[in-house]
Amino acid sequence: MKKIHLISFILISFLFLSCANEEVQSIKVKGQYEIELPKILSKADNLHEDASLQYQNIFSEFYTIVIDEPIADFNDMVKFDFLLKENYSPDLNGYAYLLKDNLSAAIKKGKISPLESTKINGMEAKLMTVSGTVDGLDIYYQLGFFKGKEHYYQIVNWTEQKRKEDHIEAMEKIISSFKELNRNKKKIQ
Repeated sequence: MKKIHLISFILISFLFLSCANEEVQSIKVKGQYEIELPKILSKADNLHEDASLQYQNIFSEFYTIVIDEPIADFNDMVKFDFLLKENYSPDLNGYAYLLKDNLSAAIKKGKISPLESTKINGMEAKLMTVSGTVDGLDIYYQLGFFKGKEHYYQIVNWTEQKRKEDHIEAMEKIISSFKELNRNKKKIQ
């Protein structure tokens, strides 16, 4: 009898987690962008010092951050730094390749997909996945790099490699939900 209760508990828990994974919360940041995240993620403040959005679920090892930076800052840096100028262009392509190269250097035994060009919610985007070892842990990343009106955006989702299948669909939905808000809309009076 106890065995049946245990199996029932496991099935109910699995169904609850599956349903929770499908529920989303819409997060607006600085009146600048909006993103939809699974409700199982909660706000964090220790994932990356430059992130304008940080969410996590430490129990399922699922993390998401967004970093935004002015396009002009990156483009000027590339134009005026001789080494960067030789290897990267002052555009989304150069931005994505610089970040890809930096990530490649930080990951051991990395498997990095080619950058895929696409449009998401009207913005140019570059997508990629990475698997590799960081600090002794096997990690899976899904990344999206976006060009907005005045900012470049990085969306970085990650989990342990062994949990990839649990979160891969949610990661794709997070990236495809990203929208820059129209900050120039006039208020109707």
